[in-house]
Amino acid sequence: MLTLLACRIDRSQMLLVNTRLDGYPAYFHIEPVALADYLGVDNIPDLPACLSENWPALAPLLARLVRRHGNDFTVTSAMLKP
Repeated sequence: MLTLLACRIDRSQMLLVNTRLDGYPAYFHIEPVALADYLGVDNIPDLPACLSENWPALAPLLARLVRRHGNDFTVTSAMLKP
C-alpha cells in the first residue's frame, strides 16, 4: 500500500511527493500537467490539495510506478495513462 506522507510544490514548479510503500520511504515528482491530464481538467489551482483529494484513485497506479522506477523519478502524462 502506498501511503501519502506529504506533498508540496518544489522550486522547479513540480509536485514533490513523499510516500511510504510497504514500510519503505519513496519520493518522486509529478508534472502538474500530468495530474491535470489524468483528471481531465485544464488547470489545477492547488496541486497538493488536489493530489490529496484524489489519492485513493491515484495510489494504486503510483504504487506500480514506484515499484518499477524506485525513487527520484518524474511522473508524466504518458505514465498515468492506463
